[in-house]
Amino acid sequence: MTKKAAIQVVSIVFLAGILIRLPNFQRPLSKHHEFMNALILINMESWRQGGGGSHFSYVPVMNFQNQGDKYYDSSVYVNRNHDRWYLSLGPGWYMIPYFIYQLLHLPAVPVYLRILNLLSGFLSAILFFRLCEYLVPPGAPRRYLQITLASCLFIFSPAMLWYTGNAYTHTALVLPFVIGFLILVFSMTRGPEKSSKSRLTILFVLILLLIYIDWLVLFVASASCLYLLSKRKPDKFSYWLVAAILGSCATGITLLFFQFASQDGPDAVLAYWKSRFLFRSFANQEVSYPRMAFHLVFFHGLTAYLPQLLLIGACTLWAWYKKIRFTFRDEERFLLLTYGLAVLFYNAVFIEWSYEHEFSLVPWSPVLAYFGGKWVVELSQGRSRIFFFSGCYLVFTVFQYYYINRPGKVSRDGMPYNTFQISGDHIRNIPPDYKIYAAIGKPAPMIEYYAGRNISPVLSLEAARQDMKTSGITRAVWVEQDQYNLKTITVIR
Repeated sequence: MTKKAAIQVVSIVFLAGILIRLPNFQRPLSKHHEFMNALILINMESWRQGGGGSHFSYVPVMNFQNQGDKYYDSSVYVNRNHDRWYLSLGPGWYMIPYFIYQLLHLPAVPVYLRILNLLSGFLSAILFFRLCEYLVPPGAPRRYLQITLASCLFIFSPAMLWYTGNAYTHTALVLPFVIGFLILVFSMTRGPEKSSKSRLTILFVLILLLIYIDWLVLFVASASCLYLLSKRKPDKFSYWLVAAILGSCATGITLLFFQFASQDGPDAVLAYWKSRFLFRSFANQEVSYPRMAFHLVFFHGLTAYLPQLLLIGACTLWAWYKKIRFTFRDEERFLLLTYGLAVLFYNAVFIEWSYEHEFSLVPWSPVLAYFGGKWVVELSQGRSRIFFFSGCYLVFTVFQYYYINRPGKVSRDGMPYNTFQISGDHIRNIPPDYKIYAAIGKPAPMIEYYAGRNISPVLSLEAARQDMKTSGITRAVWVEQDQYNLKTITVIR
């Protein structure tokens, strides 16, 4: 297979992925982690209401700017402006859509986030194809056949179809940047002659962007440095490259810290980071580590990558039956040691967050896709067998994608997709200076987005009255609902 034919096949598969997503593209925000989209759009509206993102130093907030949407509780998650701010991650994945929406004068609606997802997925696919060209060197048997299959597996998994489609997440947005990082570092490890001031500058900027989107870069950068230093005889350039990577990471964290601290001071940022780390990491004591790890692998893993895991599992069993031993080239060891181990530790350290969110596994896409493609090609002597397994894989992936995200107006569990939209419309006209209380158990970003208002979850009307007294709130309503269906709205007196 030629490079031109490989690009044509991968392009067709990417376009097919767009067609598969279209039945869900216009549906209201509802299921399968679409609350992330709601948080991004709420922040966008809040920044606009407050005079623009610069007024907030581009620090994300999770509430609108109406008087009734402010928070008055004493918490590390509430700043002195009574906004519920978000410092768990860098603000880059909030800022990118905000600047695009502002530049194009777009209303804060979900469809443009989904288009941004497609563009991000397209860029990821291009860069992954290029990464594979480095990993499968010229002269390797059936080189572009392997690259084509790996690229198709990367584009076409249930996780990638959803998280580069309907659901906007930082773990998908970070992929083109982190793949670009791998390409850049790998190319510079080929020797000092491959380096230049311009490449080091690009690497510096890339690491800053990565830190502003997700903490994954710290794990990948650390693994890359260990890889460079673990060579039998690290050359002088390897030490310079390690210093550049570590210096870029330190600069990025420092810039991020001072940006956050500009709102409420350094102590508030440190208190927030400490609280979130203790809750979202292995330090969490509420759920046992083995239980979280089991759920992450056998629930989120199967939901996100079942077709790929079956394909890899079948290849492994076939190789064992035929007594075929897989070997790894130096280029493939680079991918495993600098990225595979990094993602493993990323999920292991932030185990509670990973256990709660399926999209925490999206960074595994490049590793699973590459080695899935490699093993299918190596174990299949004829192209007919490759086409057969590829066809079965594509059919299974489409089936699983539609099973989880059923097209139409009603989800798989029977809830209409517009439930949250209708609930939000019911409370949209509550006066902006009234606090809204409801017994919804936990925050409901989708309802809040459609309402243009924030809801304070409490257990009962009496609990709402007590919160009003504690917080000094004089105007509020109690919203009684059943399964997100409005029953009554009562002014609390």
